[in-house]
Amino acid sequence: MSEDEKLLKEAKKLPWEDRLTHKNWKVRNDANIDLAAVCDSITDPKDPRLREFGPFFKKAVADSNAPVQEKALEALIAFLKAADADVGRYAKEVCDAVVAKCLTGRPKTVEKSQAVFMLWVELEAVDVFLGLAV
Repeated sequence: MSEDEKLLKEAKKLPWEDRLTHKNWKVRNDANIDLAAVCDSITDPKDPRLREFGPFFKKAVADSNAPVQEKALEALIAFLKAADADVGRYAKEVCDAVVAKCLTGRPKTVEKSQAVFMLWVELEAVDVFLGLAV
């Protein structure tokens, strides 16, 4: 087993927040992939895990590593697809981070950022989105 594999295996034992803010980009990337998979598996918009995950996205989408940032956006998209309007409480801070860090990135990052905004609008967080557009 390589050092990276050992690190990733050990990191899976850490709480979500520690994994998503880990100093090693591979751990953060892996955490975002796992978070997306968990969100994809959620079928109830009132699942308590959604409340747990909501605050993580502000930092995750602002990651300085572009591939990790893209995985964070994918996890956010999965989160928003699983959620209902109740997660609108996270919209302002997450959308601010997306605007600040993602709209000037790679074309795929910009595309995923736009998808995030559309999902927030679908979740009735229109006021936050319009506030960003001004």
